[in-house]
Amino acid sequence: MTRLNRRETSLHKMYQHHGLLRFQNMYSQATLTKWNRVLDPVFKRLSSQARSYVKPDELVKLGIFKEVMCKRLLNVISILDPCPTLFHCHCFEIGDTCHENLLDCNGLDGWHREPSDPSIRSVRGCRPYSIYIYLTDVAHTDFGSFEIVPGYEAGPLKSDMKSCNITGNKGTCFLWNRDLYHRPNANRSSKKQRILKLSIQTNGWANASIQLKEFKNALTGLGGDDPALAYLLGSHFGNNQAINTMPYTRTGDLPRIKPLDCSEKTKVPTKAATMLRKIKYKLDKALGI
Repeated sequence: MTRLNRRETSLHKMYQHHGLLRFQNMYSQATLTKWNRVLDPVFKRLSSQARSYVKPDELVKLGIFKEVMCKRLLNVISILDPCPTLFHCHCFEIGDTCHENLLDCNGLDGWHREPSDPSIRSVRGCRPYSIYIYLTDVAHTDFGSFEIVPGYEAGPLKSDMKSCNITGNKGTCFLWNRDLYHRPNANRSSKKQRILKLSIQTNGWANASIQLKEFKNALTGLGGDDPALAYLLGSHFGNNQAINTMPYTRTGDLPRIKPLDCSEKTKVPTKAATMLRKIKYKLDKALGI
């Protein structure tokens, strides 16, 4: 396992402190336009669904997966965890004019954490994390922005905590610790929203997703010319090679880190409001709304 240099150590410390990294120069506009052009007919086929997904095997087949996993991103991943394995790898599209948060099932206006085994931690101390890439413009909150409370991995959600509301043009890319409170805001705009999502945890722990057909097909479709990407797709999962690190040598090319804007404040609903939200959620679910 290669030791971290000063710049790499700085990035690692920044992530450990905030649990959030926002990148500035990961992908060109030409690349993003190409991805959307390739994805358009796929999502058109799935347009009847309120939230539709393009899974990892199709991302490999379309040639998108290899381009997403550029050197800059692989360098960041290798810094945080020399043994990274995917458990999410998909692109999803959310319908327009949505007036309710689709994840507001706990009465907290969509705020939640992602549950996982507390023991899962890379040799460099990093917990499971996700990476989002906006493939459509998210001009403001009503376009379905992602909101997160940085640096708060334990404890209950409280009102008036500083949060980061991530808006930006297509290509906005950020990496976040799944232990942090976060929420996707409802897409109330007149345009559909498209996001590419990756989630990573250290190899060797339980990972039901990597054993799914779409990941196995993605690994097969990738071929044998890129062992680092094969590792991410599970080539070293659940076998006698699981103790090996990802076969990748960092190039030193790192993305620029954009300063965080934590000017938003959380607002926790009252107990009465929470109860009403839970009742409404159960009624809506029972009625199929």
